[in-house]
Amino acid sequence: MSRWNRGESGTCSNAGCFCLVTNLITKRAGGWLTLAVMLVVGWDSAAGQERTPAIRVDTDLVTVDIQVSDREGGRAVARLGRENFAVYEDGVKQRIDSFVATDAPLNVVLLIDTSGSTREEMGLTRRAAQRFLNELRPQDRLALVQFNREVELVRGLTADRGRLESGLSQLTAGTGTAFYDALHLSLDEVLSGVTGRRAIVALTDGVDSFGQLVYDRILTELEQSGTTLFFLELETEEFTAAGMRRDCRFPDHFEFSLKQLRKYYDEYVRKGPLSDYVSHCRLGEMERLEINRRLYESARREMRKMAGQTGGNVFPVKDTGRLDEVYARIAADLRTVYSISYYPSNERHDGRWRTLRVTIDQPGLTARARPGYRSGSH
Repeated sequence: MSRWNRGESGTCSNAGCFCLVTNLITKRAGGWLTLAVMLVVGWDSAAGQERTPAIRVDTDLVTVDIQVSDREGGRAVARLGRENFAVYEDGVKQRIDSFVATDAPLNVVLLIDTSGSTREEMGLTRRAAQRFLNELRPQDRLALVQFNREVELVRGLTADRGRLESGLSQLTAGTGTAFYDALHLSLDEVLSGVTGRRAIVALTDGVDSFGQLVYDRILTELEQSGTTLFFLELETEEFTAAGMRRDCRFPDHFEFSLKQLRKYYDEYVRKGPLSDYVSHCRLGEMERLEINRRLYESARREMRKMAGQTGGNVFPVKDTGRLDEVYARIAADLRTVYSISYYPSNERHDGRWRTLRVTIDQPGLTARARPGYRSGSH
């Protein structure tokens, strides 16, 4: 059980292996890469007031954010109307109650992985993140979260570009990766209670190694949050494999955490004694390389699932020199979002997953939205 104590911006600590601080929020292990951005849409077309988050499960009204692009160049498309869209819930066409081609402010969490596998690229990471800030509009608010073995809220949501730029200069490399905890902090500490468009933009390789949260729990939180998740997926497997080849006698060897070994056992072994997977240094070289390969395989699968369930996307980054281009693409996607709201014809509050499908009647265009939402329950 964790005990959370609020500091200047909030502190969390755990007597075991986990501590979280916000100001700086820091979590010590022992949350459309881990650069994360969170986005939610809701705008009242009549009054010009912020309404409800993109998909709220605690109200009958369902709001869906839609990104429209052309199929050839993938460019965002504006200037469409209500009549161009149709929305289906569990295969049943719904009556659209409101439609907004929204330019409401964004609330974005920029989530940056500063673990050992990314430390060599810190300069490029800072410059690319700066480019992302420059791509957004003056009214958009951003938060900056970095994570390695610890999770730190470097800057809370703000439109002050000066504070955000100074926050980028504070990014420091560490060891370990509390990836799921960083996503949780972004949802629970940064975006909770925030109305308007929300998104998380994460720069990371997605390989979790420390912290309390597990994948299944963070996926459920994301499905219920109405937040869109984008990943800039870093390629660090070869770098990590090189460290795993080194024997434990060498000071620069890499080690799996107990959390990683348990994940590997649960997902790929399932049989045999768990005690065989409690000590990294008892593993042979070939077994270490196999575990490393499988953990990256799981991370890639999980990132695609999280992005898909939230209506976001994964952008593989083979060359970190092209981070600027990917950030610019994500910023363009975030700037052009349509919002459709409706009251479901299925009025049951059974806590079940409802599938969503959005169609557009314009040839050559494609609409991307989250695939569904989880209904409220009494």
